[in-house]
Amino acid sequence: MKRRDFLKVITLGGIFSLPSFDVADARRYIPYIKRVRHSSSSKRVRIVLDLSGRVDKKGISDYIKHNYLVFIVKGLRTNRKRYRLHSEFARYVELIPLTRTKTKVRIKLDVPHKYKIFALKARHHKPFRLVIDIFPDFVTSGCKPRFGKRIVVIDPGHGGKDPGAIWPIHWRHPKYKEKYITLAIARKVKRILETDPNITVIMTRNRDVYVPLLKRAEIAAKACADAFVSIHADSMPNHPNWSGVTVFKASPTLFAKAQDTAEEIAKNVKLCSDTMCWSITPVIVSLSSTVTFVESKRLAESIVKRLKANTNENLVKGIKDMRRNILVLKTPGRPAVLIETGFMTNRKDRHRLVQSKYQWEIARGIAEGIKDYLHSLDKVAMY
Repeated sequence: MKRRDFLKVITLGGIFSLPSFDVADARRYIPYIKRVRHSSSSKRVRIVLDLSGRVDKKGISDYIKHNYLVFIVKGLRTNRKRYRLHSEFARYVELIPLTRTKTKVRIKLDVPHKYKIFALKARHHKPFRLVIDIFPDFVTSGCKPRFGKRIVVIDPGHGGKDPGAIWPIHWRHPKYKEKYITLAIARKVKRILETDPNITVIMTRNRDVYVPLLKRAEIAAKACADAFVSIHADSMPNHPNWSGVTVFKASPTLFAKAQDTAEEIAKNVKLCSDTMCWSITPVIVSLSSTVTFVESKRLAESIVKRLKANTNENLVKGIKDMRRNILVLKTPGRPAVLIETGFMTNRKDRHRLVQSKYQWEIARGIAEGIKDYLHSLDKVAMY
């Protein structure tokens, strides 16, 4: 063989062998996590994992255990790292290598929350990404039916840096603050309820401290409360003649929206023109919002009946639907009402609200209404 022919063979052989080498090398390549990013708001926490390559959705499994949201991702490698999250309901995300081809992504939550995961394909110099969204909606797990023993969460509105309604309005150092009135009434309700050994009372605050709304709802969810009662005092500067006690429950429209949201979270994210994405179904999507609406109505009716019996009947205006998106009235599966005990902007109501005698009358009405509702639950359980 001539030297020229020999070189041709070597060269051609090398060329034709390169593709098979590249294919084999590609099969052995395992994507890795390049970077972890996150953003946080009151509506969600978003965690983004930037990957060096694509992972298969079939290789992802998920579960919640002991307030940890865990994803096991096959075909992905990483080094062990932890990233702090600046959020009210998620504390940190941790990357844990299980094997060279399997990674655990563990997220520490305050309590179980609803979530979804989807992927975005590499596009315009952006890498393949796994995106995890965690929502403030609670996943109430481990709440078992109870007979006899009951838990009530009493929520004194406002507190700390949030004074609530004040009088005189616009004064730098007002004489009356809603946060003190609601706490005084709530403590009286607690004392009355605790005379029943079968009722355990949990206060969202027992002193002048600020408690975020999300935390208040979380307390009820974690406690598996049989009733949640939030106590407030109203203010209507443009209507100084408005007065009286009103018991609010969430409106059917509000619960319909909450149910629609829960159902939407459970759906798979549809393929977009410029993204490849999927969702993992949340742990629990149930009709708990419907249960909450029906039971909240019954709780409100019991409290209104007892308030009329313990105070001037003309003062009690009855039950109204709360149409605003009040978080504490939407705690899944937990009957909840919000009571406006009077108007700080009405002279007669204002004088009543700061008197211990009137506070005890309101407290007795609320406590006895709660007891009637809880006893009705025991009667239902007996059948």
